[in-house]
Amino acid sequence: MQNTKNFKVNRSSAGSGKTYTLSLNFIALALIGSVKYSVEYYRKILSITFTNKAAAEMKDRVLEYLEVLSDGKNEDSILDWLKKNTPLAEEQIVENAEKVKISILHNYADLRISTIDKFTYNIVRTFSSDLDLSYNFELEMDNYKIIQPVVSNLISKMSSKGGELSEALVNFALQKAEDGKSTNIEKDLEEFSRNLFNEGAIPFISLNSISVSDCLKVKDRLLDKKKQIVKYVKNHSDMVLKYFTTFGFTKDHFNRGTYFNLITKHLQGSDESKWTPSDALLNNIRQDKWYAESKSDDMKDLVELHKNKFINFIDDLLVLIKDLNTTQSLLTNIYSISVLNELLSEVNQYKKEQNIEQISVFNKKIHDVIVKQPSHFIYERIGERYNHFLIDEFQDTSLLQWQNLLPLISDSVDYGSCFIVGDGKQSIYRWRGGEVEQFIEIPDIFKGNSLKEKAVWENKLNTHYIEDESENQNYRSRKKIIDFNNLFFQNLKNNLSTNLSKIYDGCAQNSDYAKDGGYVHVELIDDQNEGFKENIIQKMISEINKLTSENDFNFKDITILCNSRKRVSLVAQRFSENNIPVVSNEGLIINSSEKVRLLVAVMRYLLDKTDNLSKAAICEYLQSETPINYTLHEINLLLKKDDGFTDLLKKYNISLPTEKFLHLPIYELSERLIKKFRIPENSYVSFFLDVILKFSEKKGSNLSEFLLWWEEKKESESIVVPEGTNAVQVMTIHKSKGLAFNIVMIPFNWEGGRKYSEIWVNASKQTNNKLNSTLIRGSKKLELSQFSNEYLEEKNLSFMDNLNKLYVAMTRSVERLYIFAKEYPSSISDSFLSSGKLNAFLHLYGISDIFIDGDPNENHTEKVQKRVKVFSTTSTKKIEWEKVVSLKRSSEKSWDLDNQSSGKDWGNLLHLALSRINNTDEIDIVVDGLVSEGLCIWKNKEKLKSELVRLLSHPDLQEFFDKKWEVKNEKEILTKEGSSYIPDRLLFSENTTIILDYKTGSPHFSHHDQINNYAFILYEMGYENIEKYLIYTNEEQLVHKI
Repeated sequence: MQNTKNFKVNRSSAGSGKTYTLSLNFIALALIGSVKYSVEYYRKILSITFTNKAAAEMKDRVLEYLEVLSDGKNEDSILDWLKKNTPLAEEQIVENAEKVKISILHNYADLRISTIDKFTYNIVRTFSSDLDLSYNFELEMDNYKIIQPVVSNLISKMSSKGGELSEALVNFALQKAEDGKSTNIEKDLEEFSRNLFNEGAIPFISLNSISVSDCLKVKDRLLDKKKQIVKYVKNHSDMVLKYFTTFGFTKDHFNRGTYFNLITKHLQGSDESKWTPSDALLNNIRQDKWYAESKSDDMKDLVELHKNKFINFIDDLLVLIKDLNTTQSLLTNIYSISVLNELLSEVNQYKKEQNIEQISVFNKKIHDVIVKQPSHFIYERIGERYNHFLIDEFQDTSLLQWQNLLPLISDSVDYGSCFIVGDGKQSIYRWRGGEVEQFIEIPDIFKGNSLKEKAVWENKLNTHYIEDESENQNYRSRKKIIDFNNLFFQNLKNNLSTNLSKIYDGCAQNSDYAKDGGYVHVELIDDQNEGFKENIIQKMISEINKLTSENDFNFKDITILCNSRKRVSLVAQRFSENNIPVVSNEGLIINSSEKVRLLVAVMRYLLDKTDNLSKAAICEYLQSETPINYTLHEINLLLKKDDGFTDLLKKYNISLPTEKFLHLPIYELSERLIKKFRIPENSYVSFFLDVILKFSEKKGSNLSEFLLWWEEKKESESIVVPEGTNAVQVMTIHKSKGLAFNIVMIPFNWEGGRKYSEIWVNASKQTNNKLNSTLIRGSKKLELSQFSNEYLEEKNLSFMDNLNKLYVAMTRSVERLYIFAKEYPSSISDSFLSSGKLNAFLHLYGISDIFIDGDPNENHTEKVQKRVKVFSTTSTKKIEWEKVVSLKRSSEKSWDLDNQSSGKDWGNLLHLALSRINNTDEIDIVVDGLVSEGLCIWKNKEKLKSELVRLLSHPDLQEFFDKKWEVKNEKEILTKEGSSYIPDRLLFSENTTIILDYKTGSPHFSHHDQINNYAFILYEMGYENIEKYLIYTNEEQLVHKI
């Protein structure tokens, strides 16, 4: 075994080029292996990424760099990097890059760059029988498709006669309603069921096999225990109250009377939330501040004489309160646990019946194998395939994922290598199982005590461990942004726990290669008038208008990063209302359109004439668009009549032939409804029609099934805008990870986020081993409970989650960074500072009202790309197809192949050939293609080629087939009237548009009308300087300019 450092870890920061480094490490291994062993050595390398998009990007990057290297170029200094980090000479790098590139292109499936989930799936699929899985199981990636039928089945088991399950479900629903959640038990259960698929919950769920009946028995015991504790508290307060009376203590003896009030008022009352001594009282006791200095000496002496007794009273009370909070925390979620176990049983049964499995289960099954049998033959066979492992975004890797790889990694460092890239500061996927602590602890194995080979593997990793030496440069942002971020996070890291603050060690980045300048603007916005959210939106709109009108920025240079999809939707909606173009796959939810909701309401009404909610929604829309002279009361009276709704629709000049409409396909029905209700088409309606079309193609045209499907998907289906569109991007911070934007704005206050709402704990001790684990609700009360350690750990992790999200957001910007947050509260409390809200972070850093660094008038320096012209229409008319479409009895393109000598058929063939040629270099390719497709007989091949050469070499025509043009051959133009036009050839340059139309007959005035019509349509689309040419292939004068 070679004593080399083959386990390398890169811990660089945002913008430092981690993907660049990872890609070049892959190429380096492939090139070295190609020299030593085989050009196909890249097959021995496995690169693991976090997402499919990241895997695709890395594949593209590897092939792009190999292409550049094979040309001997040093683009992005990749050649310099390889010469420095490999023993290969430049000639070897260039020569082998070409060989490796060609081999990968011919064996693309052997380029092993994939997500860890795909790698795991391949293992499980190959060794399904060894892992107790059905050989032909189906993988289900969408957990909701399992949750939804399981929840429906569980609810169907509720009985009107009661029973334990019914009691548990009813109380589960009541508890959720009390917590401020919805009163829809089905949705609450679906949301709660997600706990079953959370990797962090697996150890706790596996401890529990408790039935609903046993769970309810535990509840009864806990209630008895609580009653006993409450009794003790009352007795204790009575005893202290008697003590006060005996020695003559009054409210005036104590500092602000807080101690006296606690005993004589709060503990004597029934509000348990007031029984806990306040922080102020406990601080006074710790600091020995019992009374005001202005009190008489007699009063002071009396308190001093008894203060030790008072301390004992409080200590005894705190013990009781700790027990009370512990018991109450277990009681609060007891019904949830009983329901969760029933759900787990239903899920397992459903998966067995449907022969499906989930990727999260695969990780657990493999982990169970390596815990019991670490040298399992599965890994022996896989280990023979790979010598090198590269792992990206390690901070988001889960415990099971990493520990499942350890047998392979620990072996590979003996004869190959492992290179890990990650940034703990960008760990924002803890809710998906990401464990940043294991990245902090590496090369030690975090939480690996269950692994039999832990000591052996840990020793190997430590022996081979080396930190990747990097300059930690920021190649993304301008210097002022880098400097601000460095100071900001160096300052705030001190608010993390000692262990977690390690991820921000060395967070300050160098800016040696960064451009000067940049702009940082942080501002606190007041909560007056319409509220801080609307005020922040107006502030962003004002800044965007200034940036685009005065500073040479495009809308597409600007990105708004929000903390939740709800806020993304709000921003996207407000921007659209203020005529700011928006791109947002998360914010432009189709169902947010009132016009789309109207269409759905009409569909529901067509299926059920008694659906009053749908009728009300239809009336509300119609009154808002085309109001009639009816009061709301009159409309309600009309709706109560048998034909009242039909009569009401007539007053809006709308009739609905229900039977006829219900026989139509969904797509055609939708178009008829759009026409009936005179709905102006917009992007939302267009994309809704696309959704309907896709549904129809996959699942048929059943209206009832579509409406059920839409109810499930309506909050996730959104408008998709092509990349490159000149519009402001609005997205969540999670979606922005790995991206960069010229201008970033971070708004709002991150209120309503995940606030350690539920925490898994071991409850064996508190329930005499009846309930091994449970979920408890996170609240400040837990600080004084037997679960205080778990609560404080979750509190620290939650604070880190938000700080990391802020780090990701603030490090996306290239030229400008804006932060707009809510003004500070009137009093700053510890609770506020630890809340993880955006303004809390700004206060911890020391921002007052506004902070600006840089020149706000600095203009955008990058060249603005010329607007790309695209074929588009603003709207289309909805026309009943039967009235405009007719079947053609013959096809002009289906000419007689055996009689191509006829003038008409030869002309058609020549016309087809011209429509496929972009420039003169393509003549041979086009002709060969026509022959291979059977459209040109062999004996006419040379004749066709000669005719094309003759035509395209003609002096008057040659210019139109030059490579300088952007060419559109026979591309359809659809007008807003629904008409379709197909010009033969369109040519575009920076300032000119040319139309060519080929004719094989004699000149005619109708040809002029046709090409003039094409020109008029292009002019309406925004094209200028249009030139028109008719090309007569059989005439002596070939080109006629119109």
